[in-house]
Amino acid sequence: MGKNRAIESLSKLIGNTIVHKILVEKTSRPESTNYLESEEIEYRSQAIKKSKLYNWNERDIKLLKEEIAKKIENKFKDKYADIQVSEEEIRKLMDEEFEQLRIQY
Repeated sequence: MGKNRAIESLSKLIGNTIVHKILVEKTSRPESTNYLESEEIEYRSQAIKKSKLYNWNERDIKLLKEEIAKKIENKFKDKYADIQVSEEEIRKLMDEEFEQLRIQY
């Protein structure tokens, strides 16, 4: 898999991790919490595996963050329109996720 496809795939995994993390915090259905948490963990573990396959430079990380932000925005616009999330919150969660994944350049 080329690096561009890896960025696309990894951005989807990280985006889904962040979406599920937000949903855990904002759900009005406590019975869904366990499922959402397990999905968050699964997406993160897949992202960790995929992120270790490549060396990431500054440009790659910028592209990755842009793709993640788009995917999260689209997910909330299309699927979870009733949940409001600020760009600042998304950026903060992205930074936390990158730190957990240890994606550095």
